[in-house]
Amino acid sequence: MVAAQQLLWSIGHSETKFALPKYCISATLSFPMSLADKLQQLLKPMVPKRFYFEDALITTHNHSFVEDPQFRNAYGRGLKASGGKDWNNRWRVYTATWVARQCAKIEGDFVECGVNYGFTSSAIMQQLDWDKLGKHFWLIDSFAGIDVKQATEEEKQQGIVERSEFSKRSGFYNSSAERCRANFSEWKMAHVIQGWVPDCLDQVTSSKIAFLHIDLNAVTPEIEALKYFRSKLTRGAFVLLDDYGYSGATLQFAGWNQAAKELNLDILALPTGQGLIQFS
Repeated sequence: MVAAQQLLWSIGHSETKFALPKYCISATLSFPMSLADKLQQLLKPMVPKRFYFEDALITTHNHSFVEDPQFRNAYGRGLKASGGKDWNNRWRVYTATWVARQCAKIEGDFVECGVNYGFTSSAIMQQLDWDKLGKHFWLIDSFAGIDVKQATEEEKQQGIVERSEFSKRSGFYNSSAERCRANFSEWKMAHVIQGWVPDCLDQVTSSKIAFLHIDLNAVTPEIEALKYFRSKLTRGAFVLLDDYGYSGATLQFAGWNQAAKELNLDILALPTGQGLIQFS
């Protein structure tokens, strides 16, 4: 088990480059986590049940939440939203649902910047029995990948544009806003907004925000999203950063840490790769 963990760590932190077939991408890109993810799923059936073993996280700490009926139901709704695509990131989704439950108790609506298929937000709405909550959920995505104009030079050098195009072609990114709207049509006060962040954020009409989930896979729009909503965040509101400390997201990590200094924020790094900020 230790050897497997060391192998996954070395792959996940390497700068190994490999050439993808020309019909996928003509360039040679660096995907440090892709091979580690595939290896982890290959090894998972051989791992004792006492281990939590997915999404670059390996631990024997108690993870009985994976068998909790309410969580399984919420995660299952996420799978329905993605058409069965399983990112195998239950602890990440569990964290999001926990944060959402705390935010459900305070004044303000919910916002997600970077919805994709709606996996995480669907799990949240399912678990919270959304229509009984009386809150709005604003679901924002370009449905067109990364905004090249907002990509930094460092991100371009690391292949962010090519990865975005590959993710769209492979179906990892959802390119259909209508599909997303159909998924959320079962709930009241769920609003899907298609556009670039921060340009489209003025379409959010809520004056108070309790929950903000940011998952835009790019430094500039993520930080701009927080700056835009900061004045609307209510006392006790949480901001959940999906990729703050995730392996391979070094530019987002550095960018958020710099923003934290400038904005006087305190980001809690979670072992899932997420980051958490609470406003008081």
